Amino acid sequence: MHILLTEDHGVVREGLRQMLSKEDEVNRVETAASANEALHILTSGLRPDILLTDLHLGDLSGVELISQARALIPELKAALLTIETDPRYLSDAFRAGALGYILKEADADELMFGLRKVARGRHFICSGLTKRLGERLVRERPIIHTDTPDVELSSREQEILDLIADGYTNSEIADRIFTSRRTVEGHRLSMISKTGVRNTPELIKFAMLHGLLQTVK
Repeated sequence: MHILLTEDHGVVREGLRQMLSKEDEVNRVETAASANEALHILTSGLRPDILLTDLHLGDLSGVELISQARALIPELKAALLTIETDPRYLSDAFRAGALGYILKEADADELMFGLRKVARGRHFICSGLTKRLGERLVRERPIIHTDTPDVELSSREQEILDLIADGYTNSEIADRIFTSRRTVEGHRLSMISKTGVRNTPELIKFAMLHGLLQTVK
């Protein structure tokens, strides 16, 4: 995995570079201190697998950077790493072509898990934002169980669904129920398939609207 990291805070940029460089799956980390520097690197011929960028940069926004970078290299995968939890930023990022939206509060395991998914061309929203989106849904609209969906979850799937809704990462869920992270991910994908939704936030929304959650904290 070859990553171009764009972050305008030097200490944060160097810390992320060192952390990513220690991962076996990462063979190169190029860094840029601004959007314009990142674009210059890309126009000079560098072809990273993933552009990982902060949202707020000194010149352009991370969303603008992703849009311009993918205009240069359409196959480039991109993810935002930010402190912003407003869903509008998430929507803007995905419209610009980002595949990942990761909060800076995420731990190294979740960051790498997200980057692996992005590298495979799949969308990823970190658990911290997923939990906030679920809580916002509860606050802003009533949960009306107008029908019971024809969805049968196993007891293990139900347990994992509740933990996902409570904001736990795949690694944390695996530790709590004494299984592997791969197994947890398999159950999550199975529930997405059963409910016919596209991603984890939609799975939680579906579960809330249809009364499938046993606990919502």
